[in-house]
This record gives sequence, structure tokens and C-alpha cells, in this order.
Amino acid sequence: MRKNLILAAVGDESVHPTWLTKDPARSYDLALIYFGKTPGRFATDAEYYVERTGIKFRLIHDFAQRELAAALPRYEYVWLPDDDIAATPQLINRLFQIAADFDLAICQPAIAAGDVTFQSLRADPRFLLRYSRFVEMMCPLFSGVALNRALPLFIANQSGWGIDLVWSSWFADHEMAVIDAAPMAHTRPLKTGGVHRRLAELGINPMDELRQLAARHGVGRRRFQRGLRRGTARLQGVLLDGSTSLNRSWWPTWMRRAA
Repeated sequence: MRKNLILAAVGDESVHPTWLTKDPARSYDLALIYFGKTPGRFATDAEYYVERTGIKFRLIHDFAQRELAAALPRYEYVWLPDDDIAATPQLINRLFQIAADFDLAICQPAIAAGDVTFQSLRADPRFLLRYSRFVEMMCPLFSGVALNRALPLFIANQSGWGIDLVWSSWFADHEMAVIDAAPMAHTRPLKTGGVHRRLAELGINPMDELRQLAARHGVGRRRFQRGLRRGTARLQGVLLDGSTSLNRSWWPTWMRRAA
């Protein structure tokens, strides 16, 4: 048993093989929930494996509460990536190590390639990490303590939309970050996965569920969320040399030019 875990729901087009290696230095085990069409397809890839259908976070909740109930508390950090996040084992090891080094509660890798909802979460090569105040649901990494707290949220609604707003409201700014030194690729366009089709078939509007969950928990941060989406959010970060800096100047562009 390694000290970290990747826990992912994967389909037939999953890129999780990019996460795998026979290198004994790998710091993580793999737990897969397969929802595809070929029984046993990825059974030999993982230390823990089940087959069932559903929506990502509800599947993870059920797996965590059932088959993983005994093992999960022994892992230091648990990463929950979508199955279209491509990364080498070396980058994943680094992601886990930086999370531990900075004692982060929740973090995520920066996205180096592919579509993103939040432009500020794209990789910035100047930084080791940036304290983001928000970790989205696409590929969050939790400490064991933070995951135990967050698990009940995973079944707060059907779609999972809005749960990242809630968990991001629970921790201090220095406990959450986007990890630029472990950049990864999002390999499919946004909103092209089967989950959107399944929600539509069930008559579920995920945006409505997001609004309802946010209202229930009293979270929003609308101005900050707009900045993250547009890439204009100012984030305090740790540069590669260990010093700290904002990712964006406080001074407007026209004032910097005038100076």
C-alpha cells in the first residue's frame, strides 16, 4: 500500500493509462470505477476496481463508503481526476509531494493544455503554486482529513455542480492552491462527456442544482469567480525560487505603461 491514492470514475475513452507505471517510486495506488461497456476492461490496471454506472461524485461516494471504507483513511492524499486528464507518473508524484510539502487541504494541478472553465487555473510557468481560494471539481486533490469532511457533499445533488463552491469555502486561503509545477492536460473539450447527456435524460439542470446548493450553503464569491473565469484574478503564489509574488500586478496596465 502506497501513501497516496488516485480515485477515478473512468469510461471506455479514459486516458488513465498515462498515470500508470511499474516504477516502484510511484507514490500512489489506483482505484477505478469503470462505467464503460466492456466488463473487466481495466481490472488489471488498479489496486481497487469496481464496475457500476452513475455520475462521478456519487460513484466516488459509494465506492468510498463501501469497498474502500477500510483502506481510504490510511491514505495521506487522494486525487479525484476526471478520466480525460492526462499526466505522467512523474508529474503526479510531484503533485502529491507539493501538496504534502505545503500542508494543503485541497489543491489541483494547473492545466497546461486543453479547455478550461477558469482561465486563471491555466499553468503559469513562473510559479511553483498559487493560492487559488478555489479548487474546481475537474481534478481536485484532498488531504485525508479534507476528503472525509467533503464526502457527504458528493451526494448533495445529482450532478455534483456547486460542490466545489462549498468545499472551497471551508478552508483558509493558504490551505488551497493550484499547482503550476505539476501541469497536466485536459484532453477533451468541455461539456462533451457522457455525463451531460445522462443529466439531460434524467431531466436535471446542473446549473439549477448549482444555484440551489450555493444558496443552501450561503456561498458565491461572484466577483472572484468572474476573475477566475476571465483569467484576471490576482493570486498570491510561490515562485520557483521560493519567493512569493502576485501573479498579476495591482497596477492597471495603462498605469504600468505610463511609469
